[in-house]
Amino acid sequence: MTDVNHSTRTPPPARRATSGPPTPLVVLGEIRTCLLPHSLTMDSQATDELLSTVAGATVRRRERPGALAFSPRRATGVDCHLGWGTTTTARAVGTVESTAVLVGGRLSQLSAHTTVVRPPQKKRRPWSHYISQVGVTEVIGDLPDHAIADKELAAGYFAPPGPNTLDLASICARHLDELRSSPVLDQRPPLRAPTTRLRWTAIIGGAAGPAVSMRVEDDLSRTLRVTVREATDLPDALRFCQDVAVHDWLLTVIDAKVLAAEAFSDGQQVAVLAPVFEHLAHLWMPGAQVPAAMRAPWRDLQAAANFSKQWTARVEQVQRRIEVATYYAARGEDPPGGW
Repeated sequence: MTDVNHSTRTPPPARRATSGPPTPLVVLGEIRTCLLPHSLTMDSQATDELLSTVAGATVRRRERPGALAFSPRRATGVDCHLGWGTTTTARAVGTVESTAVLVGGRLSQLSAHTTVVRPPQKKRRPWSHYISQVGVTEVIGDLPDHAIADKELAAGYFAPPGPNTLDLASICARHLDELRSSPVLDQRPPLRAPTTRLRWTAIIGGAAGPAVSMRVEDDLSRTLRVTVREATDLPDALRFCQDVAVHDWLLTVIDAKVLAAEAFSDGQQVAVLAPVFEHLAHLWMPGAQVPAAMRAPWRDLQAAANFSKQWTARVEQVQRRIEVATYYAARGEDPPGGW
């Protein structure tokens, strides 16, 4: 996909509309999750310094049940195509909203999304109109019938990209690289861990929502489809997807560390596995940080994917390996079978 006509200009406050806003067709989003490249857990002062990307804007934080911080919104202008169906595209103009999220002072996320709407006018309007609506993209021209437009746009987003199509991946990657290269960070993370990618869509389904469907695409990429009841629930869908991305990342990392530890001796296994306990285990709280309306879908996803069962099994496995490795290391012996 090609990133088209991106602008990082901070938009002014939204103007008061003379009529109600158009009903959203679909929200398209991408989230990158990684370990913050810093040796220490970020305190509130360091968090503010890291996430204050927009002058005069406030970093939002909460401390219970776990530390969570959000950077000010950032707008990126786009003039590109959206795929719908299998062979057709529609032109869209607007902005992508991106936000950096810090979880537990340890994990960083870059979340980018845009809400696609069908405006009253089908012709292109001045940029001043589009930058007044942070995170909204308007379709110029024709789209499928109202009854299927949302599903077609969601399907087109997950389909192989065409030329000049919306490129949330590049926006996400660029902003995450900027965050990770901040001089606030010492570039000495306590363990090595990959960056995961979650692509997501949200549509309004009325009585059919809320509902979710998740798919593992490869070792580091996932897709998530969310259906909510009403347009007012769409911000809840965003927070839900961010929370799912955090817990999927934690599972990905602990799986990788258990596998990597098998190649080392007993003492080295402790060095590989212990940082998982010290720096990551306390962050496992699926659903605790999402709005009440999206907790039932979290439970449904848990039942289908067994996230918590897998996490508990892995944590117990890590704990046993550390205990056994420590026992034999203290005795100066090799474990049975030789690790």
